[in-house]
Amino acid sequence: MGKKEKDQKIQTKYLPTKFTLTVRVLVGAYLLYTSYSLIDGVVSGEGRDKYFFGIFMIAFAIIGILLILFAGCDLLRGKYVDGAMDAGEETEENKIEENGAEALEEDARSEKEDKPE
Repeated sequence: MGKKEKDQKIQTKYLPTKFTLTVRVLVGAYLLYTSYSLIDGVVSGEGRDKYFFGIFMIAFAIIGILLILFAGCDLLRGKYVDGAMDAGEETEENKIEENGAEALEEDARSEKEDKPE
């Protein structure tokens, strides 16, 4: 297995699947719905219950919004396995590193050939 294939497998390993991103968006939407349904508990609650419902309502809303934003943006941009930003596409850094390694190998070969025995 070449270095190029190994790098691609390692990079792809950390990308989520399209299904995983879709589930994250749905979980975020459910958390927003749960946050909205807790409004009644905040309004009609008494004492400590009112504050606990308020804290959970805010926490669920923030987490839900963040899940929807991050997973939704990744889903739209194609940051998933076999998506537009999959590791199958080479980046400029990978190209430079590969060209640099090839140049070093060629220099080493030419030095060996130039040395008289």
